[in-house]
Amino acid sequence: MDPIVILGAGLAGLSAAHFLQRPWRLIEKSERVGGLIKTEVIEGCAFDPTGHWLHLRDPEIKELVNTRWLPGQLVTIQRKAAIYSRGVFTRFPYQVNTHGLPAEVVAENLIGYVEAVYGEKGRELREREPRDFAEFILRYMGEGFAKNFMFPYNKKLWTVDPSELSAAWVGRFVPRPTLKEVVDGALGVGSDALGYNASFVYPREGGIESLARGILAHLKGGELSVNTEPTAIDWKTRKVTLSDGRTLGYSELLSTMSLPGLVRLVAKGASGVPDEVLAAAGRLRATTVTYVCVAARGKNPQPWHWIYLPEPEFKTYRIGSPSAVYAPLAPPDTSTFYVEYSHHGELSMAQAESYAVEDLVRSRMVNAAEDIFFARAREIPHAYVLYDNAYGPAKAEILRFLEHAGILTAGRYGQWEYSSMEDAILGGRACARRLNG
Repeated sequence: MDPIVILGAGLAGLSAAHFLQRPWRLIEKSERVGGLIKTEVIEGCAFDPTGHWLHLRDPEIKELVNTRWLPGQLVTIQRKAAIYSRGVFTRFPYQVNTHGLPAEVVAENLIGYVEAVYGEKGRELREREPRDFAEFILRYMGEGFAKNFMFPYNKKLWTVDPSELSAAWVGRFVPRPTLKEVVDGALGVGSDALGYNASFVYPREGGIESLARGILAHLKGGELSVNTEPTAIDWKTRKVTLSDGRTLGYSELLSTMSLPGLVRLVAKGASGVPDEVLAAAGRLRATTVTYVCVAARGKNPQPWHWIYLPEPEFKTYRIGSPSAVYAPLAPPDTSTFYVEYSHHGELSMAQAESYAVEDLVRSRMVNAAEDIFFARAREIPHAYVLYDNAYGPAKAEILRFLEHAGILTAGRYGQWEYSSMEDAILGGRACARRLNG
């Protein structure tokens, strides 16, 4: 009997292979497993593809990570994140930590919140579900928070106005503050423990990629092929054509590669796809993120693990510091950063590297441009899926066809979603359980 074929050896694909009780073949196009959790070492400095901090909630996954995949290898870290705006740092989340901002900004945020949540001005929005992300912000935070942080920051991150995005994705990612939390934050007695990532764990050695290596080391019952990618899928004959010239038969197919990319591969197969499915794949959009790996002379001038930058004079939306989070990620007396830019292909690597130096100095995360040892740009394609008006119907159209074709999908790319590392592991497990029967 043909094996179950898994396309992509990121966390979802590795998880599926781990939980499968039937023979599998794992196909990975790059030279090693991990997908987006590969750690790169540049001149002794370790960089993940931006912040990859692990949050474990599922009891089974937590047990696996702690006892089998990374036993005794996790350190627990309390988040130290901030917003840099109006020339000052305030603690994250912004909506419950406005103390330290100019008084008029604090007042604008407070009044806007009260009007939205309790006043006549916000009554219309309170009487129905938000139609889009902009209405979600106005409904639960008010015009002040929208103007001073939420609208400009999210436009940078998602590259479109919040009114063009659904509110369906927000879930645990966007905290909704209470009146007490907002007032306490304005008075300087607020908490920075709000939100899903207030604390997290991280591997003691090897960067976040050690998680992928830990899962791989315990895989049984299958075969891994690296430096190999699918070039076409024939869903009726259940065959995958590979870049090395082989044709691989499968009993079941699980894809963790990008959803639009999967549709294009199926379209290249002899059985093809309906025109409306191919058109739906063309309507799915995502941003590209260019992140710049930077190392600088000296210890971190600021204590922050990462900062958010809503204001337009900064091209970046977020700056993170691996060395501030976990000192062993950089050599002694060296600070490291990743500086992130979201776009649709219009930003060159050289531009991003230049902007990174400017943004680091202007935000006071680095003392002077002369302190910087290197700035090297890297790119993440389809980094953030856009939950726009086309998203829901287009994705549903594709998933209906894939169900008919007997193809499963999992992971951030396979499910075309905004999700965490643990979500990817859970998605792989769910697919494996379905295939185990």
